[in-house]
Amino acid sequence: MAKFASIITFLFVVLIIFSAFEAPTIVEGQRSCKRQPNSGRKYCMKDSECRKVCIEAEKATRATCDYTFPRRRCFCHFPCQ
Repeated sequence: MAKFASIITFLFVVLIIFSAFEAPTIVEGQRSCKRQPNSGRKYCMKDSECRKVCIEAEKATRATCDYTFPRRRCFCHFPCQ
């Protein structure tokens, strides 16, 4: 039983160490503002459906298909000014 407890403790410590070194998802100071596209597709089922409208037509940095009640909608992300 003691050996099992020490293995669990070791795995927990390893998990804590790896989670401490996780890279941040957004670089501090580089916020992005999002809005729906002015033209084209406003509703979607996946991100790839929004990319053409947002990135090519709207010149956005990225496109996402986010759930906003009651349906999924396209959002274009731009650098905040």
